[in-house]
Amino acid sequence: MAVFRDWIPALAGMGCFALGAGLIGVYGFFAKHLAQEFDVGLATINIGPAALLLVPGLVGPVVGKFVDRIPIRRIMLTGATIAMVSLYLASRSSTLTLAAMCFLGFALGLAMYGPVVVNGLLIKLYSGREARALAIAAMGISVATILLPPLVGVLLFHFEWRDVLAMLAMGAGFLLWLIIVLGIPARAGLVEKVSVATNDKSHLYSNRSFWLVGLCVALALNVSIVLAISYPLHFINIGFSIAQAGLFISVAGLAGLCGKGVLAVFADIVSRHTKAVAFGLIVGQALSLVLLLFADSVATTFAVMCIAGFCSGAFIPMHPYLNSRYFGADIIGEVNGAQMPLFLPFGLIGAPLAGYLYDLQGNYVAVFWGLAAVLILAGILALVLPKANPVS
Repeated sequence: MAVFRDWIPALAGMGCFALGAGLIGVYGFFAKHLAQEFDVGLATINIGPAALLLVPGLVGPVVGKFVDRIPIRRIMLTGATIAMVSLYLASRSSTLTLAAMCFLGFALGLAMYGPVVVNGLLIKLYSGREARALAIAAMGISVATILLPPLVGVLLFHFEWRDVLAMLAMGAGFLLWLIIVLGIPARAGLVEKVSVATNDKSHLYSNRSFWLVGLCVALALNVSIVLAISYPLHFINIGFSIAQAGLFISVAGLAGLCGKGVLAVFADIVSRHTKAVAFGLIVGQALSLVLLLFADSVATTFAVMCIAGFCSGAFIPMHPYLNSRYFGADIIGEVNGAQMPLFLPFGLIGAPLAGYLYDLQGNYVAVFWGLAAVLILAGILALVLPKANPVS
């Protein structure tokens, strides 16, 4: 029982990931409904996920500083409230402009209980056990990917899209408050003293590892966001039903859960080969994308999605973990936050460009080839990282 209590904050982080970043995986199910409701193309609707990078990219450095200065539970409760109230209001919006403003509010709230905050907390609480804690928390995204697509698919079959979105907002809001209040220590995140040397901005921005880690992760995770909103339409477009599309994505989520579990179990080994593991996971994602273009049956598609899910799922905790190998825990929140603007250039063009190409060509073939090339570039950046600091 004492061991279980020790890992409660990590499990709470899992819940926050599931009801935060995990919600991105169902955006694609609403995309066509939104396009039809507001009479716009898919390229316009796909601008929405860009807000999930634009807003954290702008406020990430500020939120990162808060993580190192004030109680994290307070930040997370505020963020959860803003996010879910905004999501509910989006479901009631009468115009695309109002819906977009609400989605920006959702993105702002998400930034306050999302990866920058949760990962910063876990690195502070689990010194020397970061890989395991981060992998446990990141499992939340996989759990959401397993459960939410089939659930949303069923709900959209029986209810109007606005009502389904409202249900998600109210249910997630209630669960988030419960998880954060019960699982996050009241004064978690406060530090007694921040090292002047490591907190020097010029020292941080002149560090080669800061840029390599940030750019590598920005490329790889932006690919994951584009894929999350592209998978449903891709599967439907090549002849599968919406129910089968939901199952494919759920299988990827289950494989991602396994990937994070493997990372947690072999955390000590991973610690000694961090950049090699990151490189392998990124290349595995690129390979799965190429294979997916040639998958022509249910069985082969399931197999490829298992590869894709395992690699992308296991890579999610690598961002904060890579940073923990190069920077001290006293500024880890600031480091994670300061790297968020690096997500902006790729995030702002990725999803809208994918939507534009779909509108133009009627498929995602060119998009998937392009994303595979981006992943190879991210893998090269991981490979040229300098030697990491010894594991504490």
